[in-house]
Amino acid sequence: MPDSSFRPDWFSKPGDTLLTLMEQRELTSEALARKLRCDHSVVQGLLSGSTAVDDKLATALAKYVGGTPAFWHTRQSRYVEALSRAADAVPKDRGLQWISQFPHKDMASYGWVTPAAKRDELIKAYLAYFGVNTPEEWSSRYENTMRETAFRTSPTYSSTVGAISAWLRRGEIEATAIKCASWQPNRLLRSLEQLRVLTKAKSPSYFLPRVRKLCADAGVAVVFVRAPSGCRASGATKFIARDKAMVILSFRYLSDDHFWFTFFHELGHLLLHKSTMTFVDGEPGITSDLEAEANEFAADTLIPPSRRDEMMDLPASKEKIIRFAYSVGVSAGIVVGQMQHRDALASKQMNFLKRRFNWQQITAALA
Repeated sequence: MPDSSFRPDWFSKPGDTLLTLMEQRELTSEALARKLRCDHSVVQGLLSGSTAVDDKLATALAKYVGGTPAFWHTRQSRYVEALSRAADAVPKDRGLQWISQFPHKDMASYGWVTPAAKRDELIKAYLAYFGVNTPEEWSSRYENTMRETAFRTSPTYSSTVGAISAWLRRGEIEATAIKCASWQPNRLLRSLEQLRVLTKAKSPSYFLPRVRKLCADAGVAVVFVRAPSGCRASGATKFIARDKAMVILSFRYLSDDHFWFTFFHELGHLLLHKSTMTFVDGEPGITSDLEAEANEFAADTLIPPSRRDEMMDLPASKEKIIRFAYSVGVSAGIVVGQMQHRDALASKQMNFLKRRFNWQQITAALA
């Protein structure tokens, strides 16, 4: 007879089951949010474990993805019980030390975790968020792995492991819910020109969905995640499955030149480097040959090498920069950014030609 007292030390959130059912029904998180008549953040919360399945959600999930309301209630209650056991098993001092490294204020305001204040509730929140049973499992999955990660970091600033891991985890959660074809590097390579054309678009509502679609068709889930305090990353690249890659972009400087350079830099990592590596890229400051290769890939994609000398000879003239940008098929802001990077322009020159974005525009574009 089975042991009715058996209590596993692992836990699986209702979002794991939900994701499987969504994949079977080919439902994106955005499409499910529309069916549930809720904000997209609610679906993301269900997938990450930060949102509980209440009566209303249990009924709606049963209707649109399967199961019964009772199934979803049971799934939630068992998850809460297992999560509580895991949190209770964490020594107090270890738990306080662990949760102190995460930028809780930002994570709570972004809706990534609940705004709990008590130690026990915070430990539960972060175990659930990272999908781990213990702080040691988090360390193995993120801290130890990131010691072997390739970084492009600022010479004057450094990001904390806790903040970076929180940002990466949010990317993983969102990327997991994006339906993609299997990884096809040749298809991504063939899509570069179509992606490059999008640099001329002014509105995020136009170019962001198209960037996502072209990349998803090649097996790359592109997500846009605001970096929390302590994380100065602009972009990151990681394979979240054998045949599925993830690119996270933080829109750190909210300008078109930096966004597009970072985007093509990340694609460079996917096309040039080992799929087992995670790359986290921050402020410019090349620290490895791999980063130099990704930088060169991005620069050559944006401005053809055959036109680089011509760009370098451009004067600080609005008309001539716009004319050159039109001739090579990119935005004027990208030309300015590349000229500044190569010291053909001072850092404060011609910045009015760069397009600026805000997170309201970005969020609306992805709704």
